[in-house]
Amino acid sequence: MSNRSIPRLRGPSSKTRGGKPQLTAPPPSPYDLLTDVMDQVRLEATVYFVLETRSPCAISIARPGRSPFYAITAGSCRLVLGRKVYELNEGDFVLLPSGAAHVMRGAADAPVIALDDWMRRHPKNESGYVRIDGPGPVLRITGGFFSFAALKANPMFDVLPPIIHLRRDDPYVQDWLEPTLRFIHAEIACRHQGSETVLRRMADVLFIQAVRAYAAQHACATSWLRGLGDVRVSKALTLLHGRYAEPWTLDSLAHEVGTSRTALAVRFKELVGEAPMAYLTRWRITRAANRMRSERINLSRLAESVGYNSDAVFSKAFRRITGHSPGRYRHAAGAAGGQQIA
Repeated sequence: MSNRSIPRLRGPSSKTRGGKPQLTAPPPSPYDLLTDVMDQVRLEATVYFVLETRSPCAISIARPGRSPFYAITAGSCRLVLGRKVYELNEGDFVLLPSGAAHVMRGAADAPVIALDDWMRRHPKNESGYVRIDGPGPVLRITGGFFSFAALKANPMFDVLPPIIHLRRDDPYVQDWLEPTLRFIHAEIACRHQGSETVLRRMADVLFIQAVRAYAAQHACATSWLRGLGDVRVSKALTLLHGRYAEPWTLDSLAHEVGTSRTALAVRFKELVGEAPMAYLTRWRITRAANRMRSERINLSRLAESVGYNSDAVFSKAFRRITGHSPGRYRHAAGAAGGQQIA
């Protein structure tokens, strides 16, 4: 092999020891941690629809436990959330992570109709399309509802606002949104075997991309995401996520980070909003609860897998974080069939 094919080690990514270049590990990527957190938000079902209307409409939508999303593919409308009004234009994408009640308004003077009543008047066809003729300009929306199981203890809920509005004039958003929607539309139209699975996977893409775009564009309030902007706190978070089952103490964590326990505790609390060990407890319980939803596992093994050598200590922490004992949580999760219970 020619020496020309071997890249030279330059800049901050290399050090010299005894005259020989030594690779150093790159800094942890914030999106690695973002992926870790998002992996614990389990999207379980997605219902899609495509609405094309020329008739004035205003629909009141309240779906507890579901997160609606809307991509405006033609025309414009307004989303009313509490006292705030969001102007949505062609090319925009909106996600309401917590499923907050809202009104989708295509015309200022249209009477507001509850979603269930509106759907009875305008049922979808077998492909999920609703077409309504009228004298007005066309409004076309591709949307749906995510149904997911996620503990409120999951750090994701610290950073997501009631609404994520991604605008058409953002080149990054258009890079992924338009091709993703084309793929979704093709699957909705053809309904080949396996389409339901494909559409669920594409729902994952929409959710992850929307959250990632929000994280990249906004200065977040006190949260783990804000902590990623600080070198030491980011390293601490990466350690706690990557090695959550280890017997961490504030002293051992500070030693690994390379700072004093006081400095780490103060800075971590300032940026993340809670102490490092409290954050670790929440993350361990989030991991444990999700395992209980997806697999049958002995309580002692489960406790040990997330860093607890005592069932009693684990059960106490689990109840404090979720409001349920592990046994009751497991039973409720099974009875709910995957619906959010905490």
